[in-house]
Amino acid sequence: MHTYLATGVAVGIGLIVAVPLLRWGPVWWRLWRREVANQEALAAAKEELQKEASRLFPYTPTELQEALQRQGYYLDTLTTTKLWSYLRQGKPVGLRGEPGIGKSQLAESFAKAMGYDLVDMECHSHLEAEEIGISWNGFKQIVDAQAYQKTGGGEPPNLYTLEYLNRTPLLESVLAERPTVVRVDEVDKLNEHTTNFFLRYLDRKELVVHNLDEPGQSRVLKARAPLFIFLTSNEYKRLDTAFMRRTVWLDLNFPSEGTLARIIQQAVGVPADFAARVARIIVQLRQLNMEKKPAIAEAIEWARALVDVGDGRITPETVEVTIGFLAKYPEDEAIVKEALRQWYDGFGRTA
Repeated sequence: MHTYLATGVAVGIGLIVAVPLLRWGPVWWRLWRREVANQEALAAAKEELQKEASRLFPYTPTELQEALQRQGYYLDTLTTTKLWSYLRQGKPVGLRGEPGIGKSQLAESFAKAMGYDLVDMECHSHLEAEEIGISWNGFKQIVDAQAYQKTGGGEPPNLYTLEYLNRTPLLESVLAERPTVVRVDEVDKLNEHTTNFFLRYLDRKELVVHNLDEPGQSRVLKARAPLFIFLTSNEYKRLDTAFMRRTVWLDLNFPSEGTLARIIQQAVGVPADFAARVARIIVQLRQLNMEKKPAIAEAIEWARALVDVGDGRITPETVEVTIGFLAKYPEDEAIVKEALRQWYDGFGRTA
């Protein structure tokens, strides 16, 4: 009897489970097929996107990090991976961080690491669009026009060809025949007119020459080779949304003590122990209430000065002579001197 009862219960439970499955089976089947189709489509899209990205920047994050390190530039793994993803999409990379953190140096180190050309552009509030983009060499046009008038023979020169354009930084970059890094320093200082002109270049990596008259040459000059654009900002002013939409931003933070020691050692060519001692002092000073905290640039400069004037010894005398590399304001100088006086006895034991 118990056997029959158990069998009946099992059959009942089976019916309870089977009826909903029969009812919802077609729905689950359609959902499953849809998910399979989605995964296949995503895989195909990924394959195509990776092909395109690899044509632009065919290196891995690890290869990028190691290449920068060989140039003495150290980024942590997360920041390197962010930069790598931006480069793979061809986006202009904005760099933020305190002065002396290495924003401008990153573009230069990247160009050297990859073997790319470097085009430099310094920004200021009076910089006009014609100075960085499209402008005609009027002097050359006049000279060639006058020369033709004097000879009076042959075809008149076409004064609106590429030959007569000034080689501005942006024009030089789009005409480059090999991958090129464009460094735009302090982009937040550009005036509104120049910033608006700059947007199309950032968005499409092209320049428009409205009165260009050269056979077989489009008036839209598109970049001939990959361009890697780095923009630095000290947040002198807030950039508008149109500009921000066209860029991606990377925040550069002060490195760890160990990384700073490696930077100093490679940049100055000093022993690891000395670099570690300088790095420790710099990190400790940055924890004080200074108006201008010493950054990477100051750390390297101070290490060089200590080697130059004090044979690498950190004493009250060498600190007095080299204090200008650490402190930029009188109040900061007093803070640094007092802190170092308190720390001197511990140098030998803690460094």
